[in-house]
Amino acid sequence: MPDNYDVVKGSLLRYIRQLFEEIEEELARSHEEKYALLEDALESSSDEDELRVAFEQWYTDHADELELDYEIEDIWDNALAEVEYEF
Repeated sequence: MPDNYDVVKGSLLRYIRQLFEEIEEELARSHEEKYALLEDALESSSDEDELRVAFEQWYTDHADELELDYEIEDIWDNALAEVEYEF
């Protein structure tokens, strides 16, 4: 092995780690933006039916970008699983 093996290996690994960290930071920013868009969409709703419509529209608009591994029904059901309804 050449004398530079460890130097080259270390340099390559550091660079790839940096690329991954940049990707993670960009994903985090993108997710925050999508979350803010959801908050805005839900704020314009006045009842549960409108919340559902706003959520469905947001999901339709952004699911591909977010690459969520959940169906819309699963997200809705899981989010409301612990809601206690008042009658």
